[in-house]
Amino acid sequence: MNIRVLIGSSLLLGCLMSAGAFAQTCSVSRQSGSGAVFYVPSGGDGRYNILGWGNGTGGTSTTYSGLLTAAAQRCVLVAAATTSSSGSGTDVRDAVSQARSRYGSILNSNLKICTSGHSQGGGGSFNAANAIGSAASCVIAVQPDTVFTTRIYRPVASNVDVTCIFSTGDVLAPALPSNALNCRANSTIYRTVTTSGTHFAPTSGTGGQVGVAMRAQIDRLLR
Repeated sequence: MNIRVLIGSSLLLGCLMSAGAFAQTCSVSRQSGSGAVFYVPSGGDGRYNILGWGNGTGGTSTTYSGLLTAAAQRCVLVAAATTSSSGSGTDVRDAVSQARSRYGSILNSNLKICTSGHSQGGGGSFNAANAIGSAASCVIAVQPDTVFTTRIYRPVASNVDVTCIFSTGDVLAPALPSNALNCRANSTIYRTVTTSGTHFAPTSGTGGQVGVAMRAQIDRLLR
């Protein structure tokens, strides 16, 4: 897959990433919480970082089960809010808080927490990072809607590494004219990844090329 990455004002072309480039070393169990579902890895080095997840409008964690299972196979604990309205970020914050309490024995001592989500949840991943506070180190916003279903309330902290993933076939939350601009305006460390697929790619299987791009960022930020 050819991916265009925009970092600051520098354009890097032809960065190749493939679904098989990373050995998936963890098995995953799905466990229920209060207003949250946890995709819990086992294997690897036995110590894991957290990915907090917010669903798109009308979606549930089941809608994204393939995508989130594949994310957890990266040896990352996924704390997924079950709400279909995740734009405020508070439900993702609460899911992450539960994960830290419930799975503390298997979390990294130098814990990294990344917030993520699709569509409304993608825009809400900025709000979730702010709600979590200084413990949040990164944002992976998947086809984020920052115009219709949610707004980014304020910029994330200057040390938070932000990636926004957009796809060329997305007509509901495209990068242009506003979403990429809103992502950048609310970030200090920022990159755009552009790949192929429709807005609903993350809801099918492991997310197609959008899912590949998401997992590449998980590998970069949480491994």
